[in-house]
Amino acid sequence: MSRRTWSVARRYVLPPGAVGAALLLRGSRRSGWAVVGLAGVVAAFFRDPERPLQADPDVVYAAADGLVTAVETGVEDPWLPGGQGDRVTVFLSLHNVHVTRSPIAATLERSEELGDGFAPALFKTAADNRRNRLLLDADGTPVVVVQVAGLIARTITNWVRPGDRLAAGQRLAVIHFGSRTDVLVPTGSAEVLVRPRQRVRAGVTPLYRLRRG
Repeated sequence: MSRRTWSVARRYVLPPGAVGAALLLRGSRRSGWAVVGLAGVVAAFFRDPERPLQADPDVVYAAADGLVTAVETGVEDPWLPGGQGDRVTVFLSLHNVHVTRSPIAATLERSEELGDGFAPALFKTAADNRRNRLLLDADGTPVVVVQVAGLIARTITNWVRPGDRLAAGQRLAVIHFGSRTDVLVPTGSAEVLVRPRQRVRAGVTPLYRLRRG
């Protein structure tokens, strides 16, 4: 866990940790260790591993760890040319790292917060959940990242803002507990490199190869 993620995690880790410690002091060893263990599990959820990346400028990498649940074409998105794009959707289960990363070296042009739903992130109805949309300009190629909160905490903590120049693999945000992340590119602008049911890692696994020029 990094200092950055600890500032987010402590609200979830400290209360059960304190309860577990109190139970241990009272002699309730089984209950105390169980609650302390729960605090440890929650802390592990906010882990933030280092992932050095020698990025290929023509590759769009995964923005999140997890399982590819959909690869779609002709998806509507107002920030892409013609209002449509290709989309790769990744579902993050509770055991995945929930720090999201920039899929490509780019400038963050726009961001917006949308939605107030709370469907489980694996369901299609999660598209209306609390979510953040980011528009990245990768040297003239727009790439949209959508971070979708899940059922439990419904919270996303962002670390970047419009105008920031981002490196490929740079940390964008942490989504609190179960979630999903979409990465979209203009239709026909890239070759898709993943398939449904494939596991991916943020800042490591290539999702698309851009067709430049």
